[in-house]
Amino acid sequence: MDLIAKILITLVAVMTGVGPMRADFNRTHATNPLWPPHARFHVVWQVLAQTGVSLFILYFLWGATFEGHVLIAALMNFNWGLTFYLTLFNMKRFEGSLSDVNGIKPFAFNIGGQIRKVDTNLFLGTIMMSVNLIATILVLVSKGA
Repeated sequence: MDLIAKILITLVAVMTGVGPMRADFNRTHATNPLWPPHARFHVVWQVLAQTGVSLFILYFLWGATFEGHVLIAALMNFNWGLTFYLTLFNMKRFEGSLSDVNGIKPFAFNIGGQIRKVDTNLFLGTIMMSVNLIATILVLVSKGA
């Protein structure tokens, strides 16, 4: 059970470490001429900070040997989701938006003949946090917590 949990935690850590680089280090974000330079600075900073957190998670998961290191990695993996949802729920305070007109297109689902669109960040982030929750539960169950 620990190996499955470690693989799931690794998957989420890699996705939150590499995914934003792929999604944000391009013309839709970091080099978007429509964005103010300071906003571009912050997106690069945010992506690099998350990548650093993901590297720490991978170290705690695969390099550390102290008691509870897998649980620490799993809990640290919630950083991306927690900060994402805190930002999401506070968007009105800073006139934010979940997506940009020239950004990544939303996922489209055909449900009962109606096309439903879901923001890519929201869709993938919810899946990743669900996977990490399952992994965390597996770690806790295997430890008898």
